[in-house]
Amino acid sequence: MTPLSTTIDQMSSPTGVDDRRGAVVEAAARLLAEEGPHGLSLRRVAAESGGSTQIVYTLFGGKPGLADALYAEGFRRLGAAMAAALDAAPPGDPEQLLALGRAYRVFARAEPAFFSVMFGRAIAGFTPARATRATGRALTLGRVVDAAQACLDAGTLVGADATELARTCWVTAHGLASLEVNGMLAVEDTEAFAEVVLRTPLAAHRPPR
Repeated sequence: MTPLSTTIDQMSSPTGVDDRRGAVVEAAARLLAEEGPHGLSLRRVAAESGGSTQIVYTLFGGKPGLADALYAEGFRRLGAAMAAALDAAPPGDPEQLLALGRAYRVFARAEPAFFSVMFGRAIAGFTPARATRATGRALTLGRVVDAAQACLDAGTLVGADATELARTCWVTAHGLASLEVNGMLAVEDTEAFAEVVLRTPLAAHRPPR
């Protein structure tokens, strides 16, 4: 375990604080994934990240702050994955929306601990801060809205409102991902089924021929 004095020295710069916060968040996510919510005690998290419970309080103000940091980190990771997915097609191409749905699904399967904090009840009584929720939406749903608007502007999809279209795509991807993460998607060919599901809202908004 890292001595408290050493840890305080490491936290004397913004970089040190960020590194320490990152280490604690990673430890908390690992415990959540391996042991479930009951493993997410401040003592366990502190020990796993090489510090004391006081460091967790110093960095996050307690368990609610740590939970909020887990939530924020989850959305940061999902947002980064979705941003990368946009390179699959040019703006205005509905394939961008399909790529965003795929990225959502891949994230959910790869990061079930973060997914459970972001969209489930992994941490009893936790409610993310309003600012954290707003940032998370901008990083994720906001990208879907932008991609949807580009499609409407290009005429590759039709609809009255980009936000409504984006929400339809989001709900579709979320429902699919949630069923997969919880082992409730009982189909023979998951990949083929997922492609059909993700393409459904796009097909419904194709312009008439």
